[in-house]
Amino acid sequence: MSSEVTKIVIAGPFGAGKTTLVKTLSADAVGAERGVSDATSALKSRTTVAMDHGTVRLRDEQVITLFGMPGQERFSFMWPTLSKGMRAYALLVDASRLQAQAQLKSILRQFQAFAPHVPFLVAANRWDPAALSAEELGRFLGVDPGLIVACDPREKAQGLDLLGALMSQVDLAEALRTARA
Repeated sequence: MSSEVTKIVIAGPFGAGKTTLVKTLSADAVGAERGVSDATSALKSRTTVAMDHGTVRLRDEQVITLFGMPGQERFSFMWPTLSKGMRAYALLVDASRLQAQAQLKSILRQFQAFAPHVPFLVAANRWDPAALSAEELGRFLGVDPGLIVACDPREKAQGLDLLGALMSQVDLAEALRTARA
């Protein structure tokens, strides 16, 4: 039996939880992390320098291959290449940090430029909707608030919910393309 493989990219600013999400969802996760040697070491001691990769089986016939991108702007040259063939992407953000929200806005613009028709969701980590509503975050980022979901990357159930929501976006996009053809 052959499995359908779907590529999903996990992107976002430094320290959002991308590596943690890939590791939480995938037993076979691999990555390339190195020590942080600049001022960002106040947030965490290690960072992804190439990518994280892992696979998740949602249903017997559905395999998702995850690619976690490094979040620093200096690695942005890699994002279009690592995104080739993706069916959807999640933009993970530490919603408790204003700087991370601003960085996500820039990352979002870049993804919309090189992948304008690829479905995506904003996955808000450390998010308190009472302090920052989905409408406020959506307005700041320039996205529909319905595209914002809460996601603690340490919680497998929340990560699987995110993947399920992304797959629904993929199914909807494909149905629309088929209807237009």
